[in-house]
Amino acid sequence: MIPFAGGTLEARRWRTFENLTWLEETRSSQDLARELIDVYFGEDQRFPASVIVADSQPGARGRRGTWSAPAGRGLYFTFIREAQPGEPVSLIPIAVARWVREVLREKTGVNAELKWPNDLYVGRRKLAGVLAESTTQGNQTYVTVGVGINVLGPAATLGISSATTLEEETGGPFALAPLLQALLDRIDKELAEPRWEAEVREWEKASAHRHGDRLTVRREGKDVSGAYLGLTPEGFLRLETPSGEVVLAAGEVAQW
Repeated sequence: MIPFAGGTLEARRWRTFENLTWLEETRSSQDLARELIDVYFGEDQRFPASVIVADSQPGARGRRGTWSAPAGRGLYFTFIREAQPGEPVSLIPIAVARWVREVLREKTGVNAELKWPNDLYVGRRKLAGVLAESTTQGNQTYVTVGVGINVLGPAATLGISSATTLEEETGGPFALAPLLQALLDRIDKELAEPRWEAEVREWEKASAHRHGDRLTVRREGKDVSGAYLGLTPEGFLRLETPSGEVVLAAGEVAQW
């Protein structure tokens, strides 16, 4: 057992994750994960599937820059896992976002929606985000997936516009340790028994976007606007534009 936020965390019969590390603070669990993978690559060693949890991350990252991750206010963790042969790596982040959404709904009653590619929103306010990256050397690819969830306190104190917290949405606080335990247990289970063929369909059921909605996606400094057509089997965004259908593998939905 590992003490965490007044409770404990435990690897309860996990089948995927082999290590669980808790840190009082790290600048960014995503950056730390990348550094650890580089060390193992340098030693030509296999990196065991692991979870890094930090009470606070002053340098936490999101797709648009920083993510507010103050101590005692939320859940911030990264898991590292070697990609399996033939695994659709592009589906992992949208699947993780959906799994997180379901756990939060079950444990708190908050029914968030999924904003492409992998953010959780309540109405127009961001509750949580998922950031996925991959690192490859030779025939080995490791996926690092970071999750940040605003749990306690008023959103206004986070210093980020259009944010919300679980406490603000429900009017009551939540214990961090059992909520994190439930999240890690669910992610471990899903990764051990993946159903990748169902993930796009299930994601679209929970999506904040409806067929025909007008979206503007910002990618590499350019905006692409069009009507939402759903996702490809790889989890990429389909937009109907004046010049025809466009498929986007990455980007930030700036207007929706």
